[in-house]
Amino acid sequence: MQQKRLTYLDMTKGVGIFLVILGHIEYIREDTLRWISSFHMPLFFFVGGILAYTKRDEKLPLVSALAGKARGILIPYAAFSVILLTMNTVSCLLDPGTVTVAQLQRQYADVLTGYGIHILWFLPAYFIAGALFLVLNRGFKPAVRNIAVLAMAAAAYAVTVIFGLDRYASMDLTLGGFVCMDLLITVLRGILALPFLLMGWYLGALESSLKGAKGRYLGAVLSLLLISGGVMALYSPVFDLHYLYVEPLHYLTAFLSGTGLIFLLRSLPESRVLAWMGRNSLVIMCTHAAFFVVYYVSLGMFFIDNRIPLPQPIFNLGVAVLVCVAEIPVVFIFNRYFGYLLGRKS
Repeated sequence: MQQKRLTYLDMTKGVGIFLVILGHIEYIREDTLRWISSFHMPLFFFVGGILAYTKRDEKLPLVSALAGKARGILIPYAAFSVILLTMNTVSCLLDPGTVTVAQLQRQYADVLTGYGIHILWFLPAYFIAGALFLVLNRGFKPAVRNIAVLAMAAAAYAVTVIFGLDRYASMDLTLGGFVCMDLLITVLRGILALPFLLMGWYLGALESSLKGAKGRYLGAVLSLLLISGGVMALYSPVFDLHYLYVEPLHYLTAFLSGTGLIFLLRSLPESRVLAWMGRNSLVIMCTHAAFFVVYYVSLGMFFIDNRIPLPQPIFNLGVAVLVCVAEIPVVFIFNRYFGYLLGRKS
């Protein structure tokens, strides 16, 4: 795979993680949140699908390939979950008012079932989707694989709608009931994300065919899809795979915006800042909200806003940019001293 390809994919993940941060800022406008949510998480699945296409000829045994995915995704999930559970357990012991015993029990159940605490829900969903897609890719012809992906996603959507699982957060269940529902929702998230990986696969195939002047022209035209996706997002409900807020229209909206952004970044000069954010998106994703980086940066911005009133969009962008800056030492520490927690061999 060419270095340029790696760079624009890193840049795509960099934009994705910036939008994740922006979406977690409190008091953000609803239309802005609707636009961000329409494609920021699917972007990571698109990149996964593109990478799956580029590695399609690898001879690595299926078990070894699955083990590699587990190491790179589930080890960070376990590591950051243990860190958060430790923090919350200490808080519960020192001040039960901040985290109650019942809440702590739910968090332990959420971690063990893969439901996840905070943004960590994404990692089991990404692993399940990637593992299923890998098995389908290795075991079936493309046409059968495509039908299987769409059929599984349709079945998962039907289960979500029939049983009202998008209202799960407000259900009154026993701890055992929550465990069973956690397991079900964890699996459904991964299955519902499968079409995004499939879209990424075909985006990878399309990208590899864009050569020369005609390829650059077509890539520039495809980048305009970002506009149509943005317009559609404003008339769509909020998309949130975390809580199974999923509609069929979301897949089209995410495809249009994601395709447009990917081909836009492909045509732009390299951005070291975006590429750095993309390469370190795992650490940033797992720490920016759970470690209160967004919270404390927002407090600082409120202090500035009290003295120099800022328009809301400028305020939100300022918070997101400063969170990225604040993440620099966090990323350095994890990369330098705790790489094994990120699933790295050394």
